[in-house]
Amino acid sequence: LFLWLAPILKRGTCLLWRMPAAFPPLLSRPLPRATASRTIYGVAIAAAACLLVVGCATEGFASSRSLASAVTQPKTMTRLGARMCPAGTRAMRSRLNNRVVCRVVEDREKTENFIDYVGRNKDLIDQFVNKGTGSTPCPPTKWNSKEMDIPALRANPPKDLDVEFPLYVSPSDLGLPADADAEAIGAKKDMVRDLMRKHGALVFRGFDFTKSMEGYRDTYKALGFESCEDPLEGTFLRKNADKEIKFTFNQNPTHYVGMHTECTHTLGPVSGAFWCGNPASVGGEFTLLDGRKMFYDLDQDVVQRFYDKDVRIKVVGLPAGPLANVLPRGMLANGFEALAKNMPGPTADLMTKYDLDFHVLDDYEGVPRFGGLEPRQSPLNRHPETGEPLWFCNIHNHARYLSDRRPNSLVEIARADVYFGDLSVIPAQDVQHIDDITRKNLHKVAMQPGDIVLLDNYRVLHGRENFTDFEGNARKHCVTWFQN
Repeated sequence: LFLWLAPILKRGTCLLWRMPAAFPPLLSRPLPRATASRTIYGVAIAAAACLLVVGCATEGFASSRSLASAVTQPKTMTRLGARMCPAGTRAMRSRLNNRVVCRVVEDREKTENFIDYVGRNKDLIDQFVNKGTGSTPCPPTKWNSKEMDIPALRANPPKDLDVEFPLYVSPSDLGLPADADAEAIGAKKDMVRDLMRKHGALVFRGFDFTKSMEGYRDTYKALGFESCEDPLEGTFLRKNADKEIKFTFNQNPTHYVGMHTECTHTLGPVSGAFWCGNPASVGGEFTLLDGRKMFYDLDQDVVQRFYDKDVRIKVVGLPAGPLANVLPRGMLANGFEALAKNMPGPTADLMTKYDLDFHVLDDYEGVPRFGGLEPRQSPLNRHPETGEPLWFCNIHNHARYLSDRRPNSLVEIARADVYFGDLSVIPAQDVQHIDDITRKNLHKVAMQPGDIVLLDNYRVLHGRENFTDFEGNARKHCVTWFQN
C-alpha cells in the first residue's frame, strides 16, 4: 500500500509546492517554500510510519491463518509440486509464501501451524524462562577457535574420519538380554561413553522399557547424564513435558529444520538425548550430521573465508520496508530495539540472554530487514574434550537463502539469517556449497517408538524433515539437554 501511495504523495507534494493558491481551504495564503516542504514531508513520513505498523500487523495476522486456509483453497500445482509429495497426499500452494506443501488427501487430516497451536495452548506462556523448570542453568558455550591453521589441520585428518555414523546400538551390542532395564544399561555406561566419543551419535533401538517417557528418563539418568535448561528456554519453540524433558518442534509440519547444534553464542549444552514416543504419519525423519567430517569435506577456500571473517546470526527480524531507504538505518534499528525491549512476554529477557543487538541489513536479495543479531562468532571450534577441529556453524538452518528454497512456514519475525562478521552478505555460491556438502553427509534416522538418539552437541548437528500427521496420530518427540 505504501509503494502504491508513494507516487501519489510525491505528485501531491509537487502540486502543493507549486500551486498553493489552488487549495484555498487548506492554505489561505502561500506558505514559504521551506515551511510547506517540512509540513508536507512530515505528514508523508507520519503516514508511511502508520502504514508500516498496520502492514506488519496485518501480515502477521494473515500469516497465522494462511496455512490453515490453504487446506480449503487448493490452487493449480506444477509437475514439480506433484512429484514432491508422497503417496496419500496432494500438492497445494501455501498462501503464506506461495510454496508447495503436501496435504493429506483425507478431509480428516490433522495439521495446524504453530501460531494456531500456541493459541490453543495458552498455558504455554506460563512455561517461559526460569518459571518452574527446576533444571540447572544451561552452561556457557565453550569456545576454543583461535589460531587454527586450517591447511595444516586438513592435511592430517584423523584415521577414523569415516567411522560409522550414527552407530545403532541394540541390547545385544551391549551384551544385554532383550528385556534389559535401565539399571543394566547403567552398568555399561563406560562402554556407552566410549562409543559416543568415537562415533558422535548413538541410536538406541530394541529396548522395550524405553517406549515410555519414564523409561527414557531412567536411561539417561542411569548413564550418568545431568540435565540442564534448554538453551531455547523462553521461546515458543518448545513446550515443557516436565521439569527436565522438552517436547521437540512437533509443530509446523511443513517447515524443514536445517542442520544445527543447540549452541548459541552464549549457551551450549554438552550433549543431548532425543526420544521418540510416536513417529509422524509421513516423513519427519530425524537428521544427523558429523561436524568433524564437515570440517574436512567442505572446500578449503570456503572454510578459510568463513574463519577469517567470522559470522553473525540473526535470530529475529521483520521487513524494514521503504523507510530503510529514506531514514537513517541506525535510527530505525534503535527504534526497533526499544520496541522489542518493551514488548510483552519474554522478549526483553531473551535479548539479554542471547546478547542481541539490532541492525537494519539487506538480505541476499537486497531487501532491507530489521534484525536482532548474536555477537560475532567463529564458524569453527575445537571439541572441548578431544580438541579436534569442528564445523560449528548453524548456517544450514538459519540462512534465508536456503530457507527460501525449501519447505518453510515460519512467520516473518521468526525467520533467521546469517551474515559475515562485518555484517556483509554471504555470497550465495558459498551458502549453496555448504548446503551441497551438508546434504551429501547428513544421515536420516526414521525413529521408532522407544528409540533414543544420544548425541555430542559440539560435534553433531541435528535437524528434522517436514512431515504430515493423520487424524488420530500425532508426532511426539522429546529432548533433554545435559551439562556433561
